Amino acid sequence: MARTYAAILALIGMQVVLLRAMKDGAGLEGTIPIALAWMALLGAIGTIVGYLAQVTIDESVRVRIETELVPVLTEDEPTAEQGAAAS
Repeated sequence: MARTYAAILALIGMQVVLLRAMKDGAGLEGTIPIALAWMALLGAIGTIVGYLAQVTIDESVRVRIETELVPVLTEDEPTAEQGAAAS
């Protein structure tokens, strides 16, 4: 997920810079380094955001599964009284 977020934000950043340069009539020589710098910056931010999103989703799923499994696991475990009666 982190790589996907990074790629999307990087491409959006580069497109915005290139479109603004086209609108303003800026030259390609000065625009490309700026676009690449924004691409790198937003790619790094996208990596961090994607990583945090993945960790949040993983934790949420883990907690939900544990919550749903606790009643199932406690039903299958014999209590101390049942264990003594079976002996």
